[in-house]
Amino acid sequence: MKRLYKILSLTFLFTALYATIRYHLFGPVLWKDFFIFTLNKIFIFSAVIFIFFLKGNFLDQPAKIFLKRLIYSLIGLHVIFSTFILKPYYLKSFFTPLHGLSLWGNISLLFGALAAILFLLKESFISNEKLRQKLFIIFVMLHLVAMGWHGWVKPGNWYGGMLPITLVAFLILLTITFGKKIN
Repeated sequence: MKRLYKILSLTFLFTALYATIRYHLFGPVLWKDFFIFTLNKIFIFSAVIFIFFLKGNFLDQPAKIFLKRLIYSLIGLHVIFSTFILKPYYLKSFFTPLHGLSLWGNISLLFGALAAILFLLKESFISNEKLRQKLFIIFVMLHLVAMGWHGWVKPGNWYGGMLPITLVAFLILLTITFGKKIN
């Protein structure tokens, strides 16, 4: 459990610093939005990193069970917080000039919803756990691509030259999907 606490502490510290520096110091996000916008980024960025640790051979079984529950909680918080920030002010690329959802906004929400369904329904939907986990990660990756690709291809627009969190999360999930198990 000592290793788990170290992973938790360092991950939350890293994601909090990364998101705060990227969005508040270099980006346009106001400090008043820290508790919804930035915490949302911290929660989901941490969850993705925790999924990486869960897939490796870093932790014993009790630590993995705790980490799974924490990941479930962070994803749940992400879904709730995302409903609060689903506005053109926060997510310009999700909306048309008339404030309807754009094609990419619709696609991102579709794959986010599909991932959430797989995540929430667990065994009752698809009994093969490995298949369910792969589909979940693929849907999350598609959610991230639809949400962020337009910013990924414009490094000159990256706040402070820092990689977008959607791109970092995508790369971590890509590593999990196609990489070998890590010790």
